[in-house]
Amino acid sequence: MKKEIRIGFLGSGWARIAQAPAFSLMDDVVLAAVASPTEKHRTKFMESFAITEGFEDWRGMLDRHLDLVCVTTPPFLHRDMVTELLEAGSSVICEKPFALNVAEAESMFNASLSAPGLALLDHQLRFHPAVRTMKQMIESGEIGKVFDVRAIVNLSSRNRPDQPWTWWSDRERGGGALGAIGSHLVDLNRFLIGELSEVSCNLTTSIPQRPDRDGKMRQVTSDDSFSMMMRFGPSSIALNCPSLMQVTTVGSYTWFSFEVSGSLKSIRLDGAGRLWEIETGGAKSGRSLIDAPRWKLVEPILPWDELVLQEKIRHSSLAVHGIFAVGFAFLAHRAVKAIRNGDVRIPDAAGFADGLVVQKVLAAAATSHRLRQWVKP
Repeated sequence: MKKEIRIGFLGSGWARIAQAPAFSLMDDVVLAAVASPTEKHRTKFMESFAITEGFEDWRGMLDRHLDLVCVTTPPFLHRDMVTELLEAGSSVICEKPFALNVAEAESMFNASLSAPGLALLDHQLRFHPAVRTMKQMIESGEIGKVFDVRAIVNLSSRNRPDQPWTWWSDRERGGGALGAIGSHLVDLNRFLIGELSEVSCNLTTSIPQRPDRDGKMRQVTSDDSFSMMMRFGPSSIALNCPSLMQVTTVGSYTWFSFEVSGSLKSIRLDGAGRLWEIETGGAKSGRSLIDAPRWKLVEPILPWDELVLQEKIRHSSLAVHGIFAVGFAFLAHRAVKAIRNGDVRIPDAAGFADGLVVQKVLAAAATSHRLRQWVKP
């Protein structure tokens, strides 16, 4: 059994907010190296987490004998980084969106087939206690027959027109709400309900221009909002049932809701990571909208090691960064256990095969927007 686990980070944004803080909660884990082309960001990252090795060129990490590397760079950089890290023998957690296109996703998936360690995608919500409880409630039949799924994500992260043009504004480099948020929601639908058979999508760019570093206005080619309907296929538990998504990154406020409606009850995950339920029989008949629904809080039941982790999370910076940061801590916990035990698979984790499937759904969504019709992934 491997005792000390060495972790590296490619990128200094999301990794500094969520991933490094998550791994720092764990015993016998060393935050060993970070690569970032910006010296200021790299130095701040190293100082914040007592990391001794920093690299301007990420290839400098390939011979550092790292057990796991988190790739949090923009998606147009993923393929080469992930492939070379896997070939060097490191396990990888790759940020989403997985790749720029299906061809790149297939290349990364093929590289993972001969990798000696873990090849994971950062769909961390799968390991959030509330989501795992949702899955148990759905699969046990507690909510009855699944009728539909509805997701609303309202973010204010890009609502100011003076926010600078970056790769996020460029469709060709993997920017946009569909890849950033839609990939998570597609994976959550697949994880909880099953495979998707077709999609219909509308992409919107509400702020069409943004200033670059020199103050010159540049065209935004990526979407900052999207609406999408999906239908579940035969390898799901809700054949032909719909799933609806409404997502914006230019909203006036922040809101997250992921709801599964069943014949016996409905369940809802909110942005604070709380799980709610409401029984179908408790609703008043008629069309009155005066009486608010009486949602009840559901408390997930955790094994002892995750109870300890949950308490650590509550006293860390992760608690204020929402469900994605908290979910990553639970994924990181599983990854460390797997590496320590020499496992190459983690039950329920999103692997590169899942990344490829989600990439195909995103490609179908983009095609649907262009053709204005339903498209099969």
